[in-house]
Amino acid sequence: MEALSIEPPRTGPRSMTTSTMTSVFDYEASLRRMGQDRQLFREMIALLQEDGPRRLGEVARGLAERSAPQIRHAAHSLKGLTANFSAARAVGAAARLEHLAREEHWTEIEPAVAELDEALSELITSLEPYTDHSSHPGS
Repeated sequence: MEALSIEPPRTGPRSMTTSTMTSVFDYEASLRRMGQDRQLFREMIALLQEDGPRRLGEVARGLAERSAPQIRHAAHSLKGLTANFSAARAVGAAARLEHLAREEHWTEIEPAVAELDEALSELITSLEPYTDHSSHPGS
């Protein structure tokens, strides 16, 4: 049985040509974290695409209800999801929001939510070429 090969796209926004690390996530570190299992990598992308926006919705509801525990829990989940991809910006934004919610720094939470939303969108977009339904070289 021949192993599936998922190679990083050779071109694309913000990708570095000589490395498998983009400015958004680290492909090789992600694969190492997932035991070099490329199918698991694709499944984790699908989970992020599904669960990420849902968790952001929980953050938005928590913000509307001024529920720091709800925001903290959703931010913690997003931190874990994005850490699977060594996505420094998204992980940092989620960690910051988690901390702000824990401390109930309401004046800083809304801008932190916007940063996390942007970082998560950027990550999901950057991972799109690696999904099952993309058509990139090496799939």
